[in-house]
Amino acid sequence: TVSVKLTPWATPNPLDGGGAVIFTQHVDGNSDIYILPVGQAEPIRLTSHPAEDRDPAWGPDGTEIAFASRRDGNWELYVYNIPNRELRRVTRDVAYDAAPTWSPDGQWLAYESYRDGNLDIYLIKADGSEGPFRLTDDAAPDFAPAWSPGGRHIAFTSLRGGSRDIFVRSLDAGITGGVVNLTQSPALDEDEAAFSPDGRTLIYAEQSAGFPVMYALPLTDDYQPAEPAYGLGQQGHSPAWSPDRRSVLFVYDQGGRSFLLSGSVEAWSVAPQMFVTDGRIEDPSWTATRLTPDMTSHLQNIDRLTDRDPLFVEALAEPQTGQPPSLLFSVEVNAPSPYLSDAVDQSFAALRQRVIAEAGWDFLGQLDGMFESLEARPLPGQAAESWNKAGRAFDLYFREALGFEPQVELVKLELNGEIYWRVFVKTAVQDGSQGEPLRALTWDLQARSGDDPSYYEQGGKWRDAVPEGYYIDFTALAADYGWDWVPANPNWRTYFPDIRFWHYEKRDGLAWEAAMRQLYSDAELATVLERP
Repeated sequence: TVSVKLTPWATPNPLDGGGAVIFTQHVDGNSDIYILPVGQAEPIRLTSHPAEDRDPAWGPDGTEIAFASRRDGNWELYVYNIPNRELRRVTRDVAYDAAPTWSPDGQWLAYESYRDGNLDIYLIKADGSEGPFRLTDDAAPDFAPAWSPGGRHIAFTSLRGGSRDIFVRSLDAGITGGVVNLTQSPALDEDEAAFSPDGRTLIYAEQSAGFPVMYALPLTDDYQPAEPAYGLGQQGHSPAWSPDRRSVLFVYDQGGRSFLLSGSVEAWSVAPQMFVTDGRIEDPSWTATRLTPDMTSHLQNIDRLTDRDPLFVEALAEPQTGQPPSLLFSVEVNAPSPYLSDAVDQSFAALRQRVIAEAGWDFLGQLDGMFESLEARPLPGQAAESWNKAGRAFDLYFREALGFEPQVELVKLELNGEIYWRVFVKTAVQDGSQGEPLRALTWDLQARSGDDPSYYEQGGKWRDAVPEGYYIDFTALAADYGWDWVPANPNWRTYFPDIRFWHYEKRDGLAWEAAMRQLYSDAELATVLERP
């Protein structure tokens, strides 16, 4: 993989542009917006609402911030005016609206919106007085818009070719014309386009190799490819240009932490670190405006809310003398052997309630598996060291992903040479008040049982189109509560039990033997561990 070098600032210094960076930080199960003045060690927290806030974008003059939020019950666009301390709602439809980008004159916003069963790009006046006006009209999802510095073109990501490509749309063309595929790479997966301030370079992230790598595409004056795209030699995502065009800001994720890095256009081999945090950073945006003390005071926690309670607390029962430290507790779900270790049962209960709140139905109320006894034998080819035996795993009801109207969709990902499955759960209410639309083709496992033998050999097939409707990202929610996905086993294509999209574990950094010793005595484990 491509490594990121955390080195002292190089010459030229990629942070010379000054100003301030705004970004989304996801921690403790919620996303909020933070601002980091260049050169300052700690960011300023802008929002603290219990609902998610994300996709921040500086206005052209640095006095306004557009962002998306669920603070009124569904995804809408908002603009915060810093001098006036005024937060105004821009969009007013129950449908999903997010990912705003400013026109160069600060009068308009382009954004992604899910209406009439399709994700498209729309325009609206930044004060909400005109619009929305639909800009794209393709059956495939169009999303992640970026407004060009010249003001007459908008780049966006689309799946209209079957994979993610970067397109550009001329505002001088009709509704069905003026769309050009800039990347034209069916085998690659491009997203997150960002124009340089002079409009001559488009930078984006590409992640077909299982990790995101940044590319740059030189453009002509009329926003057509001038030369082939080239790699920047940096692993990362969410690129954003510095106001002076000399640097690119991006995010690098490793080990559950996000690094906010800045690379010089003239020296890509170095990437000075601006900020590092536990949790995820996304959506950075850089303004040249230097924050005055008065402006800074107007940016401090505009919601006036205090920190939230933790997502869960594992209240451990008092162990008996001479017994292992944890006990098994019964869980009120429909599952074989519905038990979990006392060390993880509260996190599961909290996750279950969160899923009910987000999806509108009890997805975790029925499971295919939970606890396994010491005597349980593994299926052929699977490890005997099962985390179900440690009371630290559960198995989703996999049939929800099968059938003609599945309630679960699966996105197949290859990470570090292994196959993982991101699980999306369809919400009970489909008006936009729950979940958000999908942005990727999903995997059809049911095709394994069809008439085409090639689908069995490859373990299914990609669906022909992105499924309609609103979904929650269960995999992301589970991770907030410490429950992690696992990779498929190598034989997943032809041996169904090896698919394992349904399996989630909470290891808490423990080795399997240490986790087992929380439940069992040495004598009970002697046979399992093959010790006399």
